[in-house]
Amino acid sequence: EAVRAKGRTPFIVLLSDGRGNVGAEATMPSACAFGASGLGAVFVDISSRPRPEGPALAGAMRARYLPLPRADAVTLSNAVKAAQ
Repeated sequence: EAVRAKGRTPFIVLLSDGRGNVGAEATMPSACAFGASGLGAVFVDISSRPRPEGPALAGAMRARYLPLPRADAVTLSNAVKAAQ
């Protein structure tokens, strides 16, 4: 909200393996609330073997889903720039 107040456009980059340390009943409401916020976002799945949880969370967040299991800094940077 502070970024928006300054006239800028916030963009969130979330790196995750898609596996929660809490159950889906705790993560999905937060992901949906984020999705309702209208903020731009990309969900970068860093799991070595992407599972359905990552795309499901990205969908709830209304975020672009990017599976990057072996991403280095350059690959990640380029992918995020392209997703914006």
